[in-house]
Amino acid sequence: MPGPICQLEDVSTGTITVFLGLIGLTLIEYGSARKGFGAHILVKNFLQFSIAVIVYWLIGYAFSYGNTKSDFIGEENFGSDKWLTDQKLNHGACFSYSVLVGIFIIFIVNLAVIEKVSYITYVVYPICLLIWIWPVVVAWGWGNGWLSGVMDDDMIDNGGSITVYTFAGAFGLVGAIMSRKRSGRYEEPKHFRISSPEMYVIGAFLTILGVLGIGYSQASGHGGIALANMWICGGVSSIVGLKLLTFFNKDLNDHYIAIYQGFIAGMVFIASSAINTRPWVSGLHGLMSGGVFWFGIMIVKWLKIDDPANVTGTFLIPGIFGGVLPGFIDNDWGVYFAGWESGQTLGSNVVGTCVILCWSIFWAVVVFGVLWLLKLLKLGVDDSLEGAVIDQKGFSKNN
Repeated sequence: MPGPICQLEDVSTGTITVFLGLIGLTLIEYGSARKGFGAHILVKNFLQFSIAVIVYWLIGYAFSYGNTKSDFIGEENFGSDKWLTDQKLNHGACFSYSVLVGIFIIFIVNLAVIEKVSYITYVVYPICLLIWIWPVVVAWGWGNGWLSGVMDDDMIDNGGSITVYTFAGAFGLVGAIMSRKRSGRYEEPKHFRISSPEMYVIGAFLTILGVLGIGYSQASGHGGIALANMWICGGVSSIVGLKLLTFFNKDLNDHYIAIYQGFIAGMVFIASSAINTRPWVSGLHGLMSGGVFWFGIMIVKWLKIDDPANVTGTFLIPGIFGGVLPGFIDNDWGVYFAGWESGQTLGSNVVGTCVILCWSIFWAVVVFGVLWLLKLLKLGVDDSLEGAVIDQKGFSKNN
């Protein structure tokens, strides 16, 4: 069965590509926000980056990988103790990669609360996520905790469909719901279009690199097939998403979303299956991914949830499907190819997906709920309208 995250195929490649993915998510956020919020985004994202590195170094990484004797959480190596003296741990190399994956999750959550939450909120939830909430999830699966042995076969999640994308998407959706709608979001949707297509497109390309980096780095010697399957599923998903999302609506804004985020959704969908499934299987499931992506976009619109950069359709729902998928299509352990007698893997992945989904939702409600009770969650009325008073040239109409 696949090993934990610290058995990386290529630490340097993974670290570099995930870092580029962080730039990509920042540019998607920048391109999706109204122009008055751009400077704020560029400052607070790197503040989040620095905070996350510090708290994960001091506490979170030990909870993730510090010898999970209890099968629940790590207990050793707080503040990088033994990184130098005990070389067999290889923790220094793993830290660089895994902290960037944690920040990748933070930046996905950012996409769900664009223009809606206060500066203090942007500081609080990264601390909570990388000190405790996400490290516990890592310990359960990638850190060889209880989800690695919940049934006869381990949970397969080397590409992060469960531990990264389902987790981040669920946390982000709760944030989107609890921070409520921006004024005029569904009454005047033309004011909430992609404001900088150039930045958005560059960001999407770099985010694709980040998702590929997470999948490739954990491919356990199967990096080539993992990359190929993610490209194939992403391409099919992009085309299907485009046709479904723009069938009745020829709006260019929806074309951007369908093409680029539909591709990302396809990679998220296949990520945890990509290292050990057949390319034609990836192509077929790209058809399903495009439909899943379209459904995620439409259900949010139908419910009138203000999910500014479509985290639900791009990460959450594809992540949930992708989390269960290895139990069906893994070449050695999936029921399609190994028969129903191998159904333990399917059961493990269903349990893992459900548990991590519920864990993320619970803690998102706690974190955002406490901030709401303290009246710290939302932007003030004047601040939330800032983007609306900036014209397309970037100058305030009031000047």
